[in-house]
Amino acid sequence: MNSIIFIFNYIDIVAPLVTLFFFLRRFKELPKELFFIFLFVFLQFICNLTASMLEFLKITNYSIYATNILFSFLILSFLFYRISNRLIKKMIPWVGLIFFLCGLYSLSHGDGISSYDSFLSTLGSIIITAYCLSFFYWRLVKETTKTGLTESSLFWIIIGIFTYFTGSFLIFISYKYLIVQDPSVVGILWRFHNLLLTIFCIYTIYGLTWKDFRKI
Repeated sequence: MNSIIFIFNYIDIVAPLVTLFFFLRRFKELPKELFFIFLFVFLQFICNLTASMLEFLKITNYSIYATNILFSFLILSFLFYRISNRLIKKMIPWVGLIFFLCGLYSLSHGDGISSYDSFLSTLGSIIITAYCLSFFYWRLVKETTKTGLTESSLFWIIIGIFTYFTGSFLIFISYKYLIVQDPSVVGILWRFHNLLLTIFCIYTIYGLTWKDFRKI
């Protein structure tokens, strides 16, 4: 049992690291869209490694979580801006502005500095989930003349992003309530979060290895 807990505690470092190796195999061939995914995976590896090191040293790591969601949102917003239809492209800059204003407000109240408030992570997760749903709607419903979508690496990676952020949204929105009821549940929540990140990495590796990474 202890070995399983240990694996789930650190799989959020190992899974992105393994995924980076699959990116590096074809790094020079990556289209710009997948380069944003590479940046996102690299960010997860660096932030999770840093957070674990700070936790081991018993140093507060709240700032790492705030940094992660802010830069994750920025990177994935650029990705969806490139692959979305004209309407969504017009909306993304305004949505991004609202998100970063909320970020400044959250930081001014100590989130990421003296405490961890899941508000910003919840907001970022629901927006990125909406981006994914928009992508699926336009590619699967509106653009029915296009074929071979499931042969695209990007399609499977977006499924991974959708799985990760939808599950994370459920974690973040219930986070404050659950830790008030039982603080020991925090460890379970973060292990489930690590599992979601691993699922995203599996989808990404699958897309890069067995699908056409040039087809966007």
